[in-house]
Amino acid sequence: MTQKWNAAAALAAMGLSLTGGVASAQQKLAPKKQLTAQAPAAAEALLRTPEGYKLKETPFPDFGYMVSTQDYLNKYSDQPIFRLKTDFPTVKPKKQPDFVQKIDFRKNPKEYLLAVRDYSFDGNLPDWDPFKNTKRGWYHIPWLHPSTEGPNAYPPNGGTEGFHGLIKEAPLSPLQLGPGQKGKDGGYSVYAITLVNDMAGYTLGRMWADPNNPDPRATDRRYGGGFPPGTVFAKLLFTDAPQGDDQLPFMQNPLQWTAYITENFWKSSKRIVTKVNLLQMDIAVRDTRADGPGGTGWVFGTFAYNGQVNNPNKFLNLVPVGMMWGNDPDNKVNTTNPFPPTETKVNPDLKETVIFPSKELPPQHLGWNGRLNGPADLNTTSCLSCHNAAQYPAVSSLVPDGAVPDGGPKPPPQGGTAEWMKWFQNVPAGTSMDQRVYSTDFSFQVAIALTNFFTVKGKELQGNWASDYQLAPVPITRGFPD
Repeated sequence: MTQKWNAAAALAAMGLSLTGGVASAQQKLAPKKQLTAQAPAAAEALLRTPEGYKLKETPFPDFGYMVSTQDYLNKYSDQPIFRLKTDFPTVKPKKQPDFVQKIDFRKNPKEYLLAVRDYSFDGNLPDWDPFKNTKRGWYHIPWLHPSTEGPNAYPPNGGTEGFHGLIKEAPLSPLQLGPGQKGKDGGYSVYAITLVNDMAGYTLGRMWADPNNPDPRATDRRYGGGFPPGTVFAKLLFTDAPQGDDQLPFMQNPLQWTAYITENFWKSSKRIVTKVNLLQMDIAVRDTRADGPGGTGWVFGTFAYNGQVNNPNKFLNLVPVGMMWGNDPDNKVNTTNPFPPTETKVNPDLKETVIFPSKELPPQHLGWNGRLNGPADLNTTSCLSCHNAAQYPAVSSLVPDGAVPDGGPKPPPQGGTAEWMKWFQNVPAGTSMDQRVYSTDFSFQVAIALTNFFTVKGKELQGNWASDYQLAPVPITRGFPD
């Protein structure tokens, strides 16, 4: 049974409160023996909490969906309980990451990308838990926990799960990952978890300074907003593929997490506890050297998992795919690499994308005309073209008309048209594609968070705002079921 759930419930069942005390009349910490008798692994984990850290109640729900408290204690107490970290910095950090100062992403793109990876990994492995990072501050984006609602809700039955905070993100088309991925009824799913560094945390802290009234101006440059230089987003993407007879050689020797996810992407609202496999890692860096004229101010990069690399640290089985800092808006050649990808076709004409083909990189479909996209992404767009449309409220669709369904033998007929190229312009950092609404500065998860919050707030207040009727909203979606 799918349940709305918070860490407080499981802790209370073990006799603990969110402030680290005991929910008892004596208000004394239960003996270790008593705790471990109730839920061995979970209790031991709490007793091993890093010194100086106390569980605190936050103004935001930790996650949206989880097994019942009793099931967790009886069956899954060896698994983590996701905790949302939102103790954002109130003062803007003074120092940018070293790699931003030392490495030129244009001259040494692969070195830059690997440096971002190492910076993101430092202190966050193996659990991807910022509470355990003793080296620097990393944070989560709040308000990703509920399902988007309405007739065009996307993703269907979404929201975050309670083991790792994974948010349902996208479907996988048949053969998208390779010849051995036929798919399953209802479709495979992609789930993701993002960490943001202290620079991004500072901006999120401004946005959510009042947890009951977030300020969308915090990421819009017209109001002095936007993520500051040195901002880093690092996202891990997992999938429930492959299953059954499907075979993907690069997904052998997987890095797996336990997750509470829907049985399939499109058709089922039922959630199950199952294993998901690391598929991809995405990074985004706010770097002033990518600023204008004609620049985006952002550097995006992608890694693809290949278990055949067989590194003892499985996170290092993530192989660099490429990096981009612009959409090459003058390149209108309409080509795609259809599914299944059998080779990584590099387009040497692109000036703002660089791809790193290697014997360790599984064949990649990439994006439109060879622009950067990862294995979980469409072959008709690019990393930056989608994030161009990050805004609140959403009045620009995530992808141009014709971008889905993807993977077909021919490129979309709209490719290269004036309307299509709106998504392949170089939008400056902190600027919305549509000036009538707020920019969320290339972050779709921030856009989703604001949408979720104001949807819930409207229901709680049982009312609407006149401004909601000024512009027609567009669902944040990259496709619909067949």
